[in-house]
Amino acid sequence: MEKKDKANIQAIQEIIRKEQVWESDTGKKDAALYYYHITYALKRQWQTIGVNVSDAIQVFETGYDDNWTYIIEPAPYNPDLTFTDLINMFNISPEAWEIRNDMQIILNTVERRNEFVSMIVNVNEESTARLLRELKEKYLTYCQLLDGDFMKLYAVNPVNALSVYFLEPLDIVTFWDWEAAGGSYKKAIQYKREEPLISLIHAIERAEDEAMDIAFGLGC
Repeated sequence: MEKKDKANIQAIQEIIRKEQVWESDTGKKDAALYYYHITYALKRQWQTIGVNVSDAIQVFETGYDDNWTYIIEPAPYNPDLTFTDLINMFNISPEAWEIRNDMQIILNTVERRNEFVSMIVNVNEESTARLLRELKEKYLTYCQLLDGDFMKLYAVNPVNALSVYFLEPLDIVTFWDWEAAGGSYKKAIQYKREEPLISLIHAIERAEDEAMDIAFGLGC
């Protein structure tokens, strides 16, 4: 099976054959179906089936299935889990820089990193990106950085503060655009209160529109 067709792309650390599922119709012992327990880089255990180790691995790689292939032991909570650990555990390639950036920014606490590990089912690039988007929306909606904390961060390092507040990568050029549009910590807080999921680029556009309205005497 080619990598692009695999639902689970993980380096297997241990695979153990368990009890028989059922005997082969031909009566041959080497064609009988067995349960297998698989442990891989995320330190959690799956159960799957196969007639041998190679077959079980192929079944596992096709992904989660309610009947035969599913998680039987979740990953333990790791109080020392780092961003670098995640990159290695999920085998994120240097070419997948967008996922790397999102992981570092969105999963910016050890609690969030452990939550990510516990929530993901099939491990592949598409599933990883999708779960990151879902968690970003959750954190921006229900776990937004407190206004007071944001203001303190902004006073020290406004670029980093905006990145944490919007959960987006931010370079100095984008910050200059924000400043040029009249952006401030007050505007960021106002926009976030009105629209928690607003992106920074849309916040910049809104600030530019407001500045334009004021310039033409259209503001209230």
